Amino acid sequence: MHRATDERRAPVVRGPRGFVRRRVVGGVVAALVGLVSLGSLPIGATLAPATVIAVGPPYLGSPLPTSPAVVAVAAAANGSGYYVLRRDGTVDAYGAAAYGSIAPGTLPVGVTATGIALDPATGGYWIVCSNGFVRAFHAPFRGEPRIPSGGWGQYPAAVAIAASPDGSGYYVLRANGAVNAFHAAHHGSLAGRLHYGTTAPVVAVSLAVDPSSGGYWIATSTGGVYGFGAPVLGSPTTLARGVYDGVPTVAIASTASGYLVARANGVIDAFPVATTSKSALPFGATVSGLATRGAGGYYLAVNLAPLRGYYNPLRALTSLVPQEIDQGVDYCGAGPIYALGDGTVLNLHDASWPSGGFISYRLSEGPAAGHVVYVAENVTPTVTIGERVTPATVVGVLHDAKTCLETGWARDSGPAGFAAGFLQFNGKNSTAYGLNFNALLEVLGARPGLVQPYGPPGTLPATWPTWAT
Repeated sequence: MHRATDERRAPVVRGPRGFVRRRVVGGVVAALVGLVSLGSLPIGATLAPATVIAVGPPYLGSPLPTSPAVVAVAAAANGSGYYVLRRDGTVDAYGAAAYGSIAPGTLPVGVTATGIALDPATGGYWIVCSNGFVRAFHAPFRGEPRIPSGGWGQYPAAVAIAASPDGSGYYVLRANGAVNAFHAAHHGSLAGRLHYGTTAPVVAVSLAVDPSSGGYWIATSTGGVYGFGAPVLGSPTTLARGVYDGVPTVAIASTASGYLVARANGVIDAFPVATTSKSALPFGATVSGLATRGAGGYYLAVNLAPLRGYYNPLRALTSLVPQEIDQGVDYCGAGPIYALGDGTVLNLHDASWPSGGFISYRLSEGPAAGHVVYVAENVTPTVTIGERVTPATVVGVLHDAKTCLETGWARDSGPAGFAAGFLQFNGKNSTAYGLNFNALLEVLGARPGLVQPYGPPGTLPATWPTWAT
């Protein structure tokens, strides 16, 4: 029995292509997408976990969990359908006119699509990417905040887009709380007010426009809601008496009388009524987007991109900010870190790493079986050497610190505290092993790290597993 936290308490069944899905006692699959009134749990089931949950309006379909991770959802103008945005810029239309997607393979390395907004004037939509690029589909292009490479670090990435109520323009939200307005009235922002870029920062995650005032609300990863030209009606932290509960806030969406705030675990807080509901999620899933429908109800985008038994190990971290790719992939953030897949713990400490943290475990299943994963730097272990872990096991807890986190491939043999291919690292470059682990994390739905240009990465063994991004 695992001493560490385990979120998977029900038996599992293997689906197509090795996909793991949870079975609830009584045989009802946990991927619930049935539709009932606003504020109650969805009912019903599908044969595979869905990446959209509809509460109130009808469920019309969603991308497969093995598709690129879902990052956002937008309700269609006709009120009966919706659009789902995936991290590669693909837009899937359900019950709505399809206007196109970002062409496959055209996003720069390390850049992902992060938000979609409906143009109320044309019924088309805009897509924003982490580097600030905006792409318009059956909607007028109004401008974009082009962000230099390294956009999650020293140049805060674009994380959301929202249309002005009259359709004349749109707003782009940056991770540091800055708002760029394009043909829309600027009401202010959180720029300079968030602790961004020092320790593990509080980051802005979502933006919603108030249809009554024309102002907007910004939601932050730690549950705060801030109003600019719009009244603040409450937030998850006010419900918890100002105490952040450790569950990342991921999205905010306006309603006819206020707004809804979504958290990664499926909890929805409604304001100003201050009611809370929760939607059941498939194992390993987190909410990644929220959209309200004019006639009532809402859609949740669910980030669930497993790969043959592997799941995103960073899915519960808050204020997650990708940093450089070097020997592994560096992030700032806070919270629990899960095992990537089934394996056995080999090591817990190495004094040569910042803060002495170096947890490693050997994978026993999947394409990388036999290879070793490390989680290093400012991490407190929650496992013991020799312990068996699964994707439901928390191997350590990341704390706010400037050293933050590095995770990647460790040496398969030899000294326990070495990253794989450490001789490839010159102090500034991205190694082949770091780039490979980054590709795996990206396939699983994590934000990619920042590629470093300072020198060649080296090579991988011919037998090393690769990951399509």
